[in-house]
Amino acid sequence: MNNKLSYKSFANKMNNLVFRDIFNRLMLISKSVYEWKNLPNGMSEKWIEDYLFSEGRCVFFKDKTKGYMVTALKQEGNLNFYNEEIYLRPYAINYDDNERVLENNVDCVIIKNNDESLPTSPTLQIYAHKLTTIDRTIDVNILAQKTPIIISCSEKERLSLIQYIDQRNDNEPVIFVTDKMNTGGIKVDDLRTPVVFKDLELQKHMVWNEIMTYLGINNANMDKKERLVDDEVQANNEQVEACLNAGLKARQEACERINKIFGTKISVCKRIQNTPKLEDVVTKPSEGVKDGVLNG
Repeated sequence: MNNKLSYKSFANKMNNLVFRDIFNRLMLISKSVYEWKNLPNGMSEKWIEDYLFSEGRCVFFKDKTKGYMVTALKQEGNLNFYNEEIYLRPYAINYDDNERVLENNVDCVIIKNNDESLPTSPTLQIYAHKLTTIDRTIDVNILAQKTPIIISCSEKERLSLIQYIDQRNDNEPVIFVTDKMNTGGIKVDDLRTPVVFKDLELQKHMVWNEIMTYLGINNANMDKKERLVDDEVQANNEQVEACLNAGLKARQEACERINKIFGTKISVCKRIQNTPKLEDVVTKPSEGVKDGVLNG
């Protein structure tokens, strides 16, 4: 059995590991944006957000024996004139009541990730791919800074060149060669690579900030060197709020319907984040921020 890992297979393995790591981090962040309160005993907000993340929607109902539940759903029959399910069936791992048909907004309530029931996962997969591409390019560029050279020479001269390189690595001030050494027959190609990883790090920060905006999380989107003007600050905050409300509105509407039908007091809100709003970072520089620019 060959336990050696080729450069190609190692590179592919690292590509997959980096993508999975970035995607998992984004997934955990996205599932912690909203805070559910007063859920029935035994029901975790994790189950709700898991379905909304991957499926875009789930159904809240009361099972005859298990009590209140949230599961995935299957359409049963036709849609109404609002293009919504009239009847549906709940299903989950180890739960599939084929005899149970629920009437929408009577026996159950559909909780949506947004008005169109679009899941978060596909978008984060796109962003994870972008970040993986940048991150792995940075790795390659840093590795290329070893600036290797290619030397073309005869086999006879190769051993002598190895000795000379060893002498150079030992910091010897002078390297002596014999008059038989044919230096004219030696060809050297320098594979020096431009340093671009600093620009790529900046690009990675910009993509990351774009993701945070999409998730409705305040971010100090100030990778540009000059201080942001008030209009730019306001525009960024409006984008963050708009993205946050796209998910919050659908969740709050579901809570209102659930409470009306089942007499519960469930609510949902944005989870309090310690991340400062953009204008706070710009107008009130703190440690690590100077003149509106983050110190890296």
